[in-house]
Amino acid sequence: MGGMNRTLPKPITMFRRAAVLKCPLCGSRRTFIRRWMLRYERCRTCGIRWHREHGFELGPIALNVVFTFFTLGVSMIVAFVATAPNFPVFWLTAGLVTGAVLVPLILFPFTNTLWMAFDLLAHKPDDRELAEAEAAVAG
Repeated sequence: MGGMNRTLPKPITMFRRAAVLKCPLCGSRRTFIRRWMLRYERCRTCGIRWHREHGFELGPIALNVVFTFFTLGVSMIVAFVATAPNFPVFWLTAGLVTGAVLVPLILFPFTNTLWMAFDLLAHKPDDRELAEAEAAVAG
């Protein structure tokens, strides 16, 4: 991928930053998250592009689906164990449907920043991408 003029933070640092909605690369709160469901094209501090390659959106969507299904699965198990043997079917269904709608919305910005951290580690930015990011912030 060519030489890099900037070293990446440690993986644990990048994921910790992403988990609190900071830019995984620079650690700034002025990241690409705009409000809850919208994004800027770049981190407003370091300039790294959010959409780094074709199909990039698939990663955070898949991560969101995995987290949502895991949350719903654990919720179902806990609810069934807690209410056995008399299952309140209506309330369990209503609660799980509500969770199926709300959990992805709540997790949306977190899965975006977590995927960005993963992608930066898997596909380290090259000199061209870093120079483009610096130019975007400067200009």
